Amino acid sequence: MRWRSTRGSAGPASPDPAPVDPEALERAVVEGLLISRAAAIVSVANRIVVRALRDDDVFDHDETAASVRRTLHRLAEEQRYQNRRIGEARQKALRSKGRSRHQHDYRKGDDETLWFREKTYTAVADRLDALRDDAEYVDDIVQTAVARAWGDVGAAVVTRVRAASVLVDAAYGEARAERLAGLDDDLAELRAQAASRPAQTPGADPSSSSSS
Repeated sequence: MRWRSTRGSAGPASPDPAPVDPEALERAVVEGLLISRAAAIVSVANRIVVRALRDDDVFDHDETAASVRRTLHRLAEEQRYQNRRIGEARQKALRSKGRSRHQHDYRKGDDETLWFREKTYTAVADRLDALRDDAEYVDDIVQTAVARAWGDVGAAVVTRVRAASVLVDAAYGEARAERLAGLDDDLAELRAQAASRPAQTPGADPSSSSSS
C-alpha cells in the first residue's frame, strides 16, 4: 500500500514520497532500539535504587522484569507520538511556501526526510512492543540495570558510612565550656601548690634544710 499526501481538500494530490531504502531504514531502526534500550536500563536502574534506599525493598526479579516490559511499552508509545508529530509537520510542510526560517520550519523539499522519520518511528515502536515478549531481551535489561543500580547503591552506602564515621556527639560540643572551666581549676591548683613550696638553693640537700 502506498501513502499519498494532499495539499488540502481543494488542491491537487502531491506525489508519493520516494520509496524508503530498506537498508537505511534498518540502520535507523537499530540505532533507535539501542537508544531505547539505554533509556530503559537507566529508568529501571533508577527505580531499583529508589526502592532499595527509600523503601528498603528487597530485589524481585519477576517484578523488575514486569517493570522492564512496562518501560518498553512506554518507550514504544513515545515513538508513536513522535510519528504523529512528524506526520503533522509533514502535512504542514507540503502546504508551506517560501524559505525555511529555521531547521524545524519544514518545507516541501523536506518531504522525503520527514517520511523516512515517520517510517522509522513506527518500526521502532513495533519492535519495542515485540521485544516485550522476548524473555532473553528483557532479562538482559534486568541484569544490566541491576549492575548499574548496584554501583549506585554501593556508592551511596560508602558515602553514608563515611559520613557516619565523622559524626560528633552533640553533647560533646555542649560540654566544652564545662571542660575548659575544669581545666582552669586544675591549673590554678597546680600554681598554688608551686607557690607554697619553700625556695631551694641550687645544689643544696633538701633533707638538711630543716635540721637545727
